[in-house]
Amino acid sequence: MSDARRRGADHVRERWPVPGPGDDKYSRGVVGIIAGSEAYPGAAALAVSGAARAGAGMVRYVGPLRAQNLVLHHRPETVVHDPGDAAERLPRAQAWVVGSGVADYPEQDAAIGAAMASGAPLVVDAGALDAVARARASGSREAAADSVLLTPHAEELVRTLRALRHDVTLADVVGDRAGHARLLAETARATVLLKGSRTVIASPGGTVITLPEAPAWLATAGSGDVLAGITGTALAAGMVAADAGASAAWLHARAALLASGGGPIVALDIARALPGAIAAVTVEATAE
Repeated sequence: MSDARRRGADHVRERWPVPGPGDDKYSRGVVGIIAGSEAYPGAAALAVSGAARAGAGMVRYVGPLRAQNLVLHHRPETVVHDPGDAAERLPRAQAWVVGSGVADYPEQDAAIGAAMASGAPLVVDAGALDAVARARASGSREAAADSVLLTPHAEELVRTLRALRHDVTLADVVGDRAGHARLLAETARATVLLKGSRTVIASPGGTVITLPEAPAWLATAGSGDVLAGITGTALAAGMVAADAGASAAWLHARAALLASGGGPIVALDIARALPGAIAAVTVEATAE
């Protein structure tokens, strides 16, 4: 049975991780990111920026040299890893973000496979959606359903459902976004965050979370990569997938609102506005 609920500031305030005097970079959460490519290096920089600005204690990046260089240009504190080395020996992380901007690169695909096999919490975006959904639908479920978050937009949801042999169209999804998000959640045994002006999160079992409408300026290239990084930080801090997705999407929208001021924004603006958005919602909890 579905349980459609809206989430807002109180939900985020109660759950978003705020460090204390006893914390260090490891206890705050290490996020591993396998994203970007030679063709799309920007996705790597945006996902890493989202995770770092959302409060990850450390971010590890796995990807090709061009993307590594761009990541280090924007976020020099990032620890970078060669995909071949990571596939052989996966670096330690509390959660992994995979798929944003990946292209045909066998070593990076192998690293994504290693992240899946590790059983660590997982955010799955863009180029990794089909492979991860098929693997989980066929019974390869090293990570529990409440620690795996698939993050498609509507077109990617259609493609992923078709890869799982569901005959759906974009019009079908637009007409029933919650129903088709639930369909993927049940088939892949994972939580699904369907991106859009009103984000929908569906978990296996039928629970649905509906977020308030986000600013329209958020519909810009790369904003989903930033969201993937934010969600990785939430999972690395120990949140379950549905709460991580709802909190991250709410903060993503709030950061966009702060960055926009009513005008256009680009994806990196969202990442830069995240500390202010988080401070505004957590300062009350910190004061208490």
